[in-house]
Amino acid sequence: MFNRINLRYFILVLYLLGYYCWILLYPNSPYQSIGSSICSIIGLLIALYFLILTLLKTINKERTFWSIITLGTFFYLAAEILWMISDTMFGKEVIFISWSDVFYLLQIICILSALFYKIMHQTKMIMHLSFMFDFLIILIIATTFSWYLLISPVLASSAATPLAFIISLAYPIGDLGMLIAAVFLMMHRSSRTHTSSMIVIILAVCIQAIADSAYLYLISIDNISSGSVVDPLFILSIILLSFAGRTKTSKFVIKHSSIQLEKLNIFQVLIPYSGILFLFTFMVFHSNSFDIISAGCGISICLVLIRQIVIVLENQKLVDKYIHQANALEVSEERYKSLFEYHPHPVCSMDLEGNFESVNEACSQLFNLSSDELVGQNSLAFIEKKSKTIMLQELEFVFKGSPRSYEVKILNSEGGIICMNLTNIPIIVQNEIVGIFAIGKDVTEEKTIEQQVKYLAYHDQLTGLSNRSAFENHLTSLIEGTFKQSDFKLALFFIDLNDFKHVNDTLGHDIGDLLLQAVGGRLKSIEKQFEMIARQGGDEFTLLLKNVLTQEQLKQRAELILSVLKAPYYINGQTILCPPSIGISSSLTDATTAMEIMKQADIAMYQAKKNRLGAYVLYSDLHLTSKQK
Repeated sequence: MFNRINLRYFILVLYLLGYYCWILLYPNSPYQSIGSSICSIIGLLIALYFLILTLLKTINKERTFWSIITLGTFFYLAAEILWMISDTMFGKEVIFISWSDVFYLLQIICILSALFYKIMHQTKMIMHLSFMFDFLIILIIATTFSWYLLISPVLASSAATPLAFIISLAYPIGDLGMLIAAVFLMMHRSSRTHTSSMIVIILAVCIQAIADSAYLYLISIDNISSGSVVDPLFILSIILLSFAGRTKTSKFVIKHSSIQLEKLNIFQVLIPYSGILFLFTFMVFHSNSFDIISAGCGISICLVLIRQIVIVLENQKLVDKYIHQANALEVSEERYKSLFEYHPHPVCSMDLEGNFESVNEACSQLFNLSSDELVGQNSLAFIEKKSKTIMLQELEFVFKGSPRSYEVKILNSEGGIICMNLTNIPIIVQNEIVGIFAIGKDVTEEKTIEQQVKYLAYHDQLTGLSNRSAFENHLTSLIEGTFKQSDFKLALFFIDLNDFKHVNDTLGHDIGDLLLQAVGGRLKSIEKQFEMIARQGGDEFTLLLKNVLTQEQLKQRAELILSVLKAPYYINGQTILCPPSIGISSSLTDATTAMEIMKQADIAMYQAKKNRLGAYVLYSDLHLTSKQK
């Protein structure tokens, strides 16, 4: 791209050199007029080629702008062709007001229309009062010089026809419009609209306006001829316009920063005031007298301008400071937004009533509701009933300025329950709590796993009954409680299956496991009759009974266990008899620890095993027999 741009401008320089060489080599010659017209037409065809390429690659508003520029170039080409036909083919001297001038004016109108279109659609600067004054200053200065140098001589011409008078005024007015539009675009050229294309467009418009004004001035002093030195400038401006479309296509859709202030460049600061100074200097040199009043006015104007420039520069420092702070604030807001929006966990902000003010995408997905549906709703409506009390208690600490983390259960829009680890952080603005941030983490899966681990830690995997660890912990807690309640007694039933080893050895361990599961199932059928039922390991089971009052009560429960477990088992086509041996110990005796009561029940169980058909033995009976002996 860099080489292509250089090649285009290199060809443009060669073209201008050739054009001026032709004008200088054949002064006041018919060849000069013919060569000038041919050079102009060639230059216009080059411009049209690049403009058509630009049109093919642009869309929307850009195409409209370049279409108007292309139409104006066609008008200029028509004007040049008419000029060449009249001047060279028919040998007629082209007068100032002719059909060519109509097409020249149409080209100026197209340029003005395109610039106005660009200003309306590309610049979005707020029209401050100071900017309006700067614009008016430039307008008055440009109008003054145009009137003095161009319009006034036209008005002074009494021989001009009404049409000639109108066309003569249209040229300087059009030039004035182009200059003002170029200045407007230059003063609005900021970091958002600063492109190579814009610079070339402004340069091209200024060249055409200056060339046109010079051409009219030469006409006003009757010093114009075909093949004038200003003719190449017109073609130069049109070619530059065509290059602008290929240099860097202007962007009409601009990404605006949230910070709308733009820094003034030195051009924007100096051009209004330098224009006033130039106008005053021009007035002094063209006035008939220069006295002390004029000198005083000049010095005062200079001082006022210097003071104004100093004020502008000081204000610019304040703007720079504001922009710096605004940029820092914008960066901070963007960081907060990134943390909030892209946080993997649900995040929301609430007012002091608990109503949602903002939610991120993860929060919307959690509740299966859009952010618009959530904002404004009260967060307590999504909290499970038992968890509301917990949340309200925790919020009391948050309202005092303390962050809190706790677990609650929430309800989504489909009625599903989700366990959440919720962190509430107070939003403090100017030492006042104005709201609450909530960051949640879905711990449903972790809770499920935790419950599973806890279940496996205290339950037997094969039978689903409590395991030895759970049984011993519960037994210990109950025995410790009996010392605080003298009338509270408990009993332990220790079960061992007779002939279980024979089943394992003859039928296999898989049948043995199925037998243990069947035993566990039968014990579960009577679990309401006992405090706890557990498998100790192997074929040993233990049962706890609370509130034991009499020995007869123990015997009744022992008979219940025997009736349930003595019945045959039918497993995989096998009939299995595995009657239980039950040892019973209770705190009615002198047992004071879990180990003692377990040991006593174990001793009684081994006594019961002497009866292979299934029986139970109370340790108290053994204890009594031992004492009698």
